Amino acid sequence: MAMPQTEGRPMLLGRLDRFETLIAATAAVIGLCGLFFAGHGFYIKAKAQLAQVLLARSFAAELAGEGPSRPWPWADFTTAARISAPRIGHSAIVLAGANGETLAFGPAWLATTPQPGDEGTAVIAAHRDTHFSWLKDVRPGDRIDVERADGRTMSFVAGQGRVSRWDENGIDIAAHGKHLALATCWPFDSTERGPLRYILDARLVEPEKAAAGLPAS
Repeated sequence: MAMPQTEGRPMLLGRLDRFETLIAATAAVIGLCGLFFAGHGFYIKAKAQLAQVLLARSFAAELAGEGPSRPWPWADFTTAARISAPRIGHSAIVLAGANGETLAFGPAWLATTPQPGDEGTAVIAAHRDTHFSWLKDVRPGDRIDVERADGRTMSFVAGQGRVSRWDENGIDIAAHGKHLALATCWPFDSTERGPLRYILDARLVEPEKAAAGLPAS
């Protein structure tokens, strides 16, 4: 009985060595995948931030009366506005037309909705992990400022954020009054795109009240 055990031990050790090698290789692959996705996430955010610098220059040119200008030669979109949340210190250039390309570089105004400040509900959308990550920090009563490319500046007061399905969002673009809806994916900490959206509704404030400043909640 001793002989089979002696002969089997090297085979068992060999199998263990191969198993340990396999585990190490698997761990290395998982580690590299982790680095890749972490690096990819960093790349997405870095690209979004760099794009905003170029978009700000393009928007400034529009405000100076130079007309719609592309932020870089191959861009097929122009800037539409600047949106700011003073209390939490966030600001971003809004692009005209919401599609996969524009949303990769900044918030986008849905061109099928009224412009911010016009009658009805203007809709601006952005990704939850870049330009609209700050929506979760907005409180009811906060001021949301919008400066349009035509030079008009207006202030909105934020309402209560809500969650709904993308196809049951409750946004009425023809609503009476002048409203603003900011939309992004929900939940904020998810890495998958699902059917839910976080929507922050806001209403236009009279210019005299905006000049006096809105009370922060």
